Amino acid sequence: MTSKGTFENHYDDYNKDVNNILNVSKDGLSEKFLGKLQNFKSCKLHILTTKMESDIFYDGTIYTGSAGLALYHFMCAMGKNDNSYEGLKTVLEYINIENLKGRRISFLCGDAGPLALATVISYKIGTTRPNNFPDYKTLAQRLMSLISLLNDSPDELLYGKSGYLYALLFVNKHITGKEVIPASHIEKVILAILKSGKHFSTQMKSDSPLLWQWHDKIYLGAAHGMAGILYMLLQAREYINVTELRSFIKPTIDWLLNQRFPNGNFPSSLNSSSGDRLVQWCHGAPGFVPLWLLAHQEPLHLYRACCFMEWCAVERSGTELHRPDRPASLFEGLVGRLYLAEDITHISDAKFPALCL
Repeated sequence: MTSKGTFENHYDDYNKDVNNILNVSKDGLSEKFLGKLQNFKSCKLHILTTKMESDIFYDGTIYTGSAGLALYHFMCAMGKNDNSYEGLKTVLEYINIENLKGRRISFLCGDAGPLALATVISYKIGTTRPNNFPDYKTLAQRLMSLISLLNDSPDELLYGKSGYLYALLFVNKHITGKEVIPASHIEKVILAILKSGKHFSTQMKSDSPLLWQWHDKIYLGAAHGMAGILYMLLQAREYINVTELRSFIKPTIDWLLNQRFPNGNFPSSLNSSSGDRLVQWCHGAPGFVPLWLLAHQEPLHLYRACCFMEWCAVERSGTELHRPDRPASLFEGLVGRLYLAEDITHISDAKFPALCL
């Protein structure tokens, strides 16, 4: 039986003895399922770059624009360990760094995303880059100059400081052997996030040692709230002293865990009137998963993720409740399904875009 806003699940649940989705060792995908994913990617990428091409260039951001497709192609190249110009040149077709406005700081919805991606690409292709494409040091400086927006930005992931922190960590992760973004620069961003969290917690007399707000609400989820901020801080823990981790970050995570509903879901914000209703990544339990555990190390969850991917890959009338605002985008449209299809083929390295490094 299905309820409003849900779809009937026709898949059998995981059985360790019988399934044709996982491989024999249960740590990856079967050849048959990999073939299905490849066919899906080829078909949808063709549609995306022909019939939906105008939608791709709605804007230049990772979230709703062409840089989202650039990130997909970058991930594909990394999955194939292809750092050559031929392997990465497709990425350049979808990055437009000339029209960046310098008004937003985050990886997903601001300038930091395209600049971070461009910095890494420029480094990897080196002297084979196009004449009109800047060198990686110039691009890294542009990225670091966005720190001027720090004090006027919120703390959350989608538009704020945590999203900027991800961009900085992204560059240093993918350019190994060099400290392209100095530790002191990253530490300034972390300090600003922690300072804001401490100040607001004190102001609200909260039991949580860290507390952040966005648009006058204490959001708890991944996109605008505490789960996203805390997960980003944990990924930057090598830049954070032990006292901050033990006295502020860990007890805040414990406090957040206690905000769960009995069924495991979370309210969208503290004292929310919407109740146990929202279950998407930005507001709801899915956005908390990276903070609590690495679910892909359990075969049951890998199997279920693959079933969801297969469900996404098949066109069904009535499954799209309303047309997305940006049907070609990474977070609202077809690029998101392509990203999932590619990511799940390299399951040991699979990561949620712009959240997990």
